[in-house]
Amino acid sequence: MSSFRILKELRLSGGQYGFLMLYTLALALVVVAIHETAHILSAMVLGVRFVELQPGFLGMNPSVTLPEWFTGTRRTIVYYAGGLTAGMALLLFYLCYWMRKYHRNPNFFNWLLGLVTLIFAAVQFAFGYLEGSYHGAYIVGAMSFLSLTDVLAYGWAVSAVFFHSALCPLRKIKAPVKSTVRTPQ
Repeated sequence: MSSFRILKELRLSGGQYGFLMLYTLALALVVVAIHETAHILSAMVLGVRFVELQPGFLGMNPSVTLPEWFTGTRRTIVYYAGGLTAGMALLLFYLCYWMRKYHRNPNFFNWLLGLVTLIFAAVQFAFGYLEGSYHGAYIVGAMSFLSLTDVLAYGWAVSAVFFHSALCPLRKIKAPVKSTVRTPQ
């Protein structure tokens, strides 16, 4: 049976759909917390006192402003730390929990929850790379919609769908059995 036919036959219940939305929102909040905490901790490990850091917002995105004297390689490490740390944490969570859970109980709901987790991980890896290598472009992209940095992050998200489909194929999901009981008329 083709993957598209399986997708057409699978449906989420209202409770599952609600849980998926809550999971996605909670995961987004956790990702932001991990990302910003990684910036703060890496800056502190590299010699910045906590009182010198300025947490705030850049547009609608949370940010941490580093002191002017903190330059060079150490600053670049702090830029990389946020996305790469959050991406690695989510990738490990995906591999150790969602992938195993799907292989034990292959159903569409587990498949979707794993996919959401892996997409967040891929986007964080993209942000970590962009923030470290092209910090100026990353900052400009954070303040605009559909910037070049966003397009790159979306590309990583699409690649996560293919990666997830290879690790957790939809063909393992058994289509729901349709009832053959006839109702009296």
